[in-house]
Amino acid sequence: MENTATIAKPQFVFADQFVINDSANAEYYAQLLRGMTHKLNNLLAVIQGFSSLILMDEGIDETIVENLGHIKEASVSASGLSERMLPAGGCTHITIQNLALCDFLPMVENSLKEPFEKAGIPVNIKCPADVPAVKADPGRLKDILMELLSNAAEAAADGGGQASFEIYKPGGFSAIEQNRVDILVRNTGSTIPEEKLSTIWEPFSSTKESRHLGVGLSIAAVLAGQMDMKLGVHSAEGTTTFWLSVPAQ
Repeated sequence: MENTATIAKPQFVFADQFVINDSANAEYYAQLLRGMTHKLNNLLAVIQGFSSLILMDEGIDETIVENLGHIKEASVSASGLSERMLPAGGCTHITIQNLALCDFLPMVENSLKEPFEKAGIPVNIKCPADVPAVKADPGRLKDILMELLSNAAEAAADGGGQASFEIYKPGGFSAIEQNRVDILVRNTGSTIPEEKLSTIWEPFSSTKESRHLGVGLSIAAVLAGQMDMKLGVHSAEGTTTFWLSVPAQ
C-alpha cells in the first residue's frame, strides 16, 4: 500500500475524555476495583460450582434444570464482565516498548481475523514494509485492535457490508511532523447516528442486545489513553471508521 500523501480526513470524534491519570485518587479506585473484582469472582465461582453439581443430578425436574442453567449462564457472564472491568477502569499494567508492526501483526493475525471468519466477512490485514516501529505494549495493543475489529466485523455482518484494516506510516494519514503510525479499521453497511458518536466510548452505552457487555470500546479508549494513542471514530453514509493513531519510535 502506497503511503506518500497525507489523506484529507473527515471530522473524527475522539475518546480523549477517557484518559485516566496517575493521581492518588486514581490509584485508590484502581485498588478498589481490583479487590472488588477478585471478591466478586470468588462468589461467582461458588454459584457456578454448585449449579454444576446440582445439574449433574439426573433426577431433578426439567424446570429446575432450565432455571439452574439460566443461573449458571448469568454467573458466567457476570464473571466475564468483572474481568473486563479491570482494563475499562485503567487497572491494566502497561509496559511500553518499541514494537515492529510488521513482525507483530503476523504473530497475532489469526486472532485478529477470527471475528471476521465467524461473521463470514473477508478482511485483509497488511503492513507496509517500511512502516517504523511504534511505542506500545504488545498485549494491550492487541486488545485494542481486537475490540475495534470485533466491532467492525459484527457491524459489517449485520449490515451486509465489508471491512478493511489499513496501516499508514507517518505522513500517510496524519501530518508527518506528528510522527505517528495510523491504523484505520473500517466497515461498511452501517452508520452510527451523529448523536450517538460522542457516547460510544462510555461504558454500558451499547444499543445492542443484552449479550453484549457494552464495555469493549470503553476498554479500547482507556488502553489507548494509557499508551499516548489517539482513538477516534467517524461514521457517515453507511461507513464507520475507527482511527487509532500510535506514536512512532
